[in-house]
Amino acid sequence: MVLFCVLPEAAVAQGIAAIQNVSSTPFVTGITPIIGSRGAVGGVLVDADGVVGRVQPAELDQLRDRWNQLSDSSDGAANVETEFRVISLAGLDRALTERLENGKPITPSMAFLAGLRRVEYVFAVPPDGSTPHGDVFIAGPGGPWKANEAGEVVGVADGRAVLRLDDLMDALRRGALRNDADVNDRQISCSIEPTAEGLRQFARVQARLRRFNRQAVDAMETAIGPQQVLIRGIDVDSHFAQVLLSADYAMKRLAMGFEAAPIDSLPSYLRLLQRHNDRNQLSSPRWWMASDYEPLRCTSDRLAWQIRGRRIRTLTQDSLLTADGARKTLAQENELAQQWADAMTEGFDELSTALPIFAELSNCFDLAVFGALMAAEGLAVRADCQFNVLSDASRLQGPRYRVPTSIPSVASTIRGRKGWIVSVSGGVSIDAWSVVGQTETDDGIAASRARAVQGAGQAAGQAAGQRWWW
Repeated sequence: MVLFCVLPEAAVAQGIAAIQNVSSTPFVTGITPIIGSRGAVGGVLVDADGVVGRVQPAELDQLRDRWNQLSDSSDGAANVETEFRVISLAGLDRALTERLENGKPITPSMAFLAGLRRVEYVFAVPPDGSTPHGDVFIAGPGGPWKANEAGEVVGVADGRAVLRLDDLMDALRRGALRNDADVNDRQISCSIEPTAEGLRQFARVQARLRRFNRQAVDAMETAIGPQQVLIRGIDVDSHFAQVLLSADYAMKRLAMGFEAAPIDSLPSYLRLLQRHNDRNQLSSPRWWMASDYEPLRCTSDRLAWQIRGRRIRTLTQDSLLTADGARKTLAQENELAQQWADAMTEGFDELSTALPIFAELSNCFDLAVFGALMAAEGLAVRADCQFNVLSDASRLQGPRYRVPTSIPSVASTIRGRKGWIVSVSGGVSIDAWSVVGQTETDDGIAASRARAVQGAGQAAGQAAGQRWWW
């Protein structure tokens, strides 16, 4: 059996960003990669030609030590664990504006949103007697953060990745841009796919093979060629896009058995095939991670919102690779592919702790929903607030990464009684606008909004109005 996917070497480091001034643009502060110009996310980096590869383990110590130093010198946002960390977006925007106008770098707590690990609530707060400034709050679990052994920035309490300022800005800006777009153009997606010509060449080579050996595998790898990276709905050079790619890359490594899953409940698809090798077909399964939210809860005045649900589900569809290299979707379910998809869905939370790139992906899903919700409901307008920095890419944006274009195809082989040849593809799809289109009323959320507003008053009293989180 031959399965085609991406580089089998397990990448082990996530490129994180140091906070420093961008010297080419006066008074604009940015986030630039610690590890030179290479940059990496979830163990994946992109070279100058756009080819996706792996991060060298030797870079880990520098990466981890640098972020631990920044964490130790942070402004205190990460010192207390809470299930209800609240961030004032208007307050954060004012704090960013002040630092930009004074030519200062943003702080680590700004870069990692005060250790927030999930967006569970969104509150629009129009100005009144107790709150002179209109605001929008986001809230969820948060607390101390650190760099783990792989140099990834995660919460101390549970090891889950924290949210990032650059992802928040991208989601907010893209949500505003997509408000009037065609429904089909609103999705954010990433996929790794063999090219049509590669599949045709693969089919021709496979038809001529009479013997299965290393030379045959090499010939098939060469025939199918590089797989293309397709990113839509988000800037392809953003950290957000790199998270989508890296999570898709990681999913394929797990499915193909290139990397053993760190949880017992997720054997590779390769292993499942070994256990059921009495079937004979030319199979081409697809797996992709898609939005899986329950209807959003909101108060009757639609000023308080709760984001609920699993967040992400792994889906699958099987197709037949014909003799001329075309894909024909099969009506019959591939039970083993579905079994693997269900196992990944059920184990996703546990997997997200062991491999934080999946928690980052979940964070990006939440932020995409948040961005769509802000635009669809006009929450900033209803709260009578505006964001001078968060909504303006000319004032501040995150690090720009090299644009990924292709990934080399690599074969993984096992021996069975009958010959399987499988080409694996799939991706990530975030349909945030469909999520915000499904709502139900629950005025009980008003109590959480009142709690957030009360915390804002206490934070303002403690920090002379400069505190943007509590």
